[in-house]
Amino acid sequence: MDKESTPFSPNWNRILETLEADEQSSQDLSPEEQLLLAELRTLRAESSEALNVYSSFDTNKKWDTLKEQISVGVTSHHRSKGKMRKLWIRISAAAAAILIITGISLVYVKKQQNPHNLVNIFKNDIAPGKNMATLTLDNGKKIVLSTANKGQLATEAGIVISKTADGQVVYSVSNQESDAGTRIHMLSTAKGETYRLRLPDKSEVWLNASSSVKFPASFASQEVRQVEVTGEAYFEIAKDKAHPFIVKTNQQEVQVLGTHFNINSYEDKNNTTTALLEGSLRVLNNARQAEIIRPGEQTIVDAGKNITISPANIKNVMAWKNGYFRFRDEPIEDIMEKIIRWYNIDVIYEGKVSNEKFSGNISRNKNISEVLNMLSYSNAVKFKVDGRRVTVMQ
Repeated sequence: MDKESTPFSPNWNRILETLEADEQSSQDLSPEEQLLLAELRTLRAESSEALNVYSSFDTNKKWDTLKEQISVGVTSHHRSKGKMRKLWIRISAAAAAILIITGISLVYVKKQQNPHNLVNIFKNDIAPGKNMATLTLDNGKKIVLSTANKGQLATEAGIVISKTADGQVVYSVSNQESDAGTRIHMLSTAKGETYRLRLPDKSEVWLNASSSVKFPASFASQEVRQVEVTGEAYFEIAKDKAHPFIVKTNQQEVQVLGTHFNINSYEDKNNTTTALLEGSLRVLNNARQAEIIRPGEQTIVDAGKNITISPANIKNVMAWKNGYFRFRDEPIEDIMEKIIRWYNIDVIYEGKVSNEKFSGNISRNKNISEVLNMLSYSNAVKFKVDGRRVTVMQ
C-alpha cells in the first residue's frame, strides 16, 4: 500500500502501538494520553470518514497548535525523562493525526482528478464473525454453543462440561470413570466463528475460524496430554512436568511442559507455523527431525518436511486472538484468505491480481465494508460485494 497516502503507514502506527503497549502494562496513561489514544484508534478504524470532512480541515491551524506544543516542550526541558517521553509521544501522535488527514486528502484529490478510478460497490454489507462453535462428544452428540444456555451442558464418564457466563466451555471432574481418557471430544469452528475452551487439565485454547481441537474428556489416566489441531489455535498450557503436553497437526508435533504459543496449520497454506510467546517448545516434523525454539521465535514446517526457525512478529501472530486484523506488507491474496475465514465469504478476482503489499490494523468486529474500504485507500484494489461474494478488482 502506498505509504505516503494511506492512513495505515508504519510510522504513526508505531506511535499508536507505543500508547497501547503502555496501556496494557503497569504504566498508567495520563488523561491527555488516554484522549490521544482514543482519537488515534478512532482515526485508525474510521478514517474513511475523513474524506467527508476534508474540505473543512484547517491544516495550517493544526500545525500552529502543534508548534505551540513543541514550544512548551522546549521551554520545559527540566522535566523528568518519563514526562518528556510522554510529551513527545503526544507531539508525535498529534503530528501523525495531521499526516493521516493529509494523506487521505492526497487520495481524495487523486480520485477527484481521475474520475475513471474504480470505486467500491456494496450492494449489501456483511457482519463480522461471532463467538460460536460446535462441541462434538464421544457418543456423537453435537452441542451448538451459540444457542446453548450457560451452565451445565453435558456429563460423560464422570466429567462435567459447562458453559460460563462469558461463553467459555469448561471441563471439570465430578466422579470420573476409568475410561474417561478414551472418550474423545472435538470443539470446532466454522467460517465466521471463534471460541475459547478450558481443557480438563485447566489448559486454555482459543480457536480461530475454520479450526478444530480434539482432546480426551480427561487426561488423568494418561502419561502425556495430547490434542490434535486443524486451522489456527492459541494455547496457554497448565504446567505439569510429569505429563508433557503434545499438540499434533498433519505436518508436525509440538512437545511442551508449560508455555504460551500459537499454531497456524490451515490446509490451504501448505505449511505449519508455530510461534512461541512464553516457555519453550520442541517441534518435530513427520520425519521426526526436531528443533527447540525460544520465546519470540517461530518454526515453519513446510510440505517438504523442512523446519525453519526465524524471529516471530508476535503482534501479527496474536492479532486474531486479540480481536483485530493486523496486516504488514502482505499481498492481497493472503489478506483475503483471512477475510474469507472470518466473514464466511467467497472471493473472485477480476483482472490481474495486484502485486501491491498492504499494511494496516482494524478491529475484527467491524463490518466487511470498513475493512475493504481500508484496503482500497491506495487505489491498488477495489471491491464489489454482492450477497456473500466479494469481487477484487484492480
